[in-house]
Amino acid sequence: MKLHIKEREFSAVIIVLAVIVVIVLGVLQYRWSNQVSEATSIRLADSLQMSMINWHLDFFRAFSEVCVALRVDPDSNTQEDWDQYARRFADWKRTTANPSLVGGLYILRSDDATGTRVLGLAASGQRFLPSEWPANFAELREELQQAASGADGSLASSGGANAAAALDTNAEFANRFYTGGPLAGWKFEPRVPALVRPVARNLSDSLRVQPAPRNAVDWIVIVLDRSAVQNEILPALAQRYFRGTEGLDYQVAVTRGRNAESPLYSSDAGFGNTEIADADGTMNIFVRLGDREKNSPIHIFHTPSEENGPAASVAVTWFPLLRDTGPDQDWRLIVRHRRGGALGAFIADSRRRDLAISFGVLFLLVISMAILIFTSTRAQRLAKLQMDFVTAVSHELRTPLTVISSAAENIAHGVVEGKPQLEQYGSVIGAQARKLFEMVEQILLFAAIREGQQRYSMRPLQVSEILEAALSGTAGLIRTAGFHVEQQIEPNLPRIAGDLPALSQCVQNLITNALKYGSEQKWMGIQARLAEHGLTGKEIQLSVSDLGIGIAAEELRHIFEPFYRSPSVTAAQIHGTGLGLPLAKSIMEAMQGQVTVKSAPGSGSTFTLHLPCVEHSVRQLEAKTTEAVSS
Repeated sequence: MKLHIKEREFSAVIIVLAVIVVIVLGVLQYRWSNQVSEATSIRLADSLQMSMINWHLDFFRAFSEVCVALRVDPDSNTQEDWDQYARRFADWKRTTANPSLVGGLYILRSDDATGTRVLGLAASGQRFLPSEWPANFAELREELQQAASGADGSLASSGGANAAAALDTNAEFANRFYTGGPLAGWKFEPRVPALVRPVARNLSDSLRVQPAPRNAVDWIVIVLDRSAVQNEILPALAQRYFRGTEGLDYQVAVTRGRNAESPLYSSDAGFGNTEIADADGTMNIFVRLGDREKNSPIHIFHTPSEENGPAASVAVTWFPLLRDTGPDQDWRLIVRHRRGGALGAFIADSRRRDLAISFGVLFLLVISMAILIFTSTRAQRLAKLQMDFVTAVSHELRTPLTVISSAAENIAHGVVEGKPQLEQYGSVIGAQARKLFEMVEQILLFAAIREGQQRYSMRPLQVSEILEAALSGTAGLIRTAGFHVEQQIEPNLPRIAGDLPALSQCVQNLITNALKYGSEQKWMGIQARLAEHGLTGKEIQLSVSDLGIGIAAEELRHIFEPFYRSPSVTAAQIHGTGLGLPLAKSIMEAMQGQVTVKSAPGSGSTFTLHLPCVEHSVRQLEAKTTEAVSS
């Protein structure tokens, strides 16, 4: 008993430790998942930011190539040779990857008093000819004239090679139109779109002929082809920097401001028509100089650890705008993750999925541990039952062997005299030998059933045949125990299908149990009747009852387990092997029947064999045969 208590305490400790381990693993898995999600969000944010910056650099490169190509030495006499721009433009067109980017090239001159003249690149592309200014660019022309009027008279009077220096002396003009480097002076007009640059003319020759005009500043205007930008430049950049293994990983749009209008470019129909509240990244493509210190031009989605700010922000170098353009005219790059919505939602979904998988694996681990603990406990219990069985069998074997050995010694030593004593000793030896034989047969039968090697000879049987064989086999035990057997057998019972020795063994096991546990009442009841059963139809119910010690409710679910013997029976020192009821259950299942029990402590027990009538058994056999043939 103490050993059993220690085993239970050890099992409880193991279960508690397993629960603690599972809880710790769950908490660690949750924390690891948060850390992995945060690291993933930062990595994706950095990757997206780099893709947007590279997109912007390539976008800038496509536009700036033509500006660099048209750069002319400010000291050169452009007034006499405007066609040098045409030659440079032709060289650029031969070498560029985007020859269709430029839709027109114009020169706005301010060399007469009547107003600004326009020169346009001829169709041949070799020289500039007088041209009409495009009507839809009238607003741009007015703004260029107003901008040029900001230069003071010193620009006109300085003349010669010092014209560019004079331009720099006008602080307001320089701040608005000069950036330095190879792209010095170039401005972008997003509405046209066009690239413009002021050109300070060499006035040395013109000053000898006539008074210099106040605004001696010309303009070169590169008109960009909107169709080429929309259908060639922007789609190619989107494919280059936002493409995955199965197409674009992101929805990409380039819009003009925040108005709900048709975007300049959209990778998906409808994307960018309205403000995108859950965009993963936005970039102001053209940044006003005054806004660089106030607002970052690029914003990436928020990460879990950065609820109050963007995951990344960088300054972008670009052409300054020609004018103080409002948000409704600025171009913006907008990207949003295609699969699973915005990246924040995608990462959250991935985290939930990873957690579900992790906790699913953890749940399987818990199930495996529970099965392991259950199996281990059951194995320990089975081992204990087997040891009890060995002990019980040894005890059961020792008694008849002792009697046989003692009788044999008495006969051998001449203690037995006369025929009556020999007959008595022979009867005792025979009874004990039969007891040994039955015990060995029962063990062998149990082993054969467990191994699936037992074969039955099925034939129609009368209930009376079964009872006669069972009572004949237990007559000596009943007589020795002094029990009164009361039989209630309904007349004209239908036949059943079964194996006579096996069914007889079942009934004998029930009778033997009634004799063992029948207490002092010395009464046994055997009943056979026809009954209706919801699943099997008509059946014969063969019951064996006693008025003995009964069985507790918590023990009823164990009594059909091999080797099981209740603690109360063991304490009462009632001999047995714990195989009788398991054998009866196995045999009845092989006969398409079942065995049930009704019992209460102190009120006795009733075991009932449910045997299907022969008609039902034949139908069931035919159904099984048909199923086997069809399969």
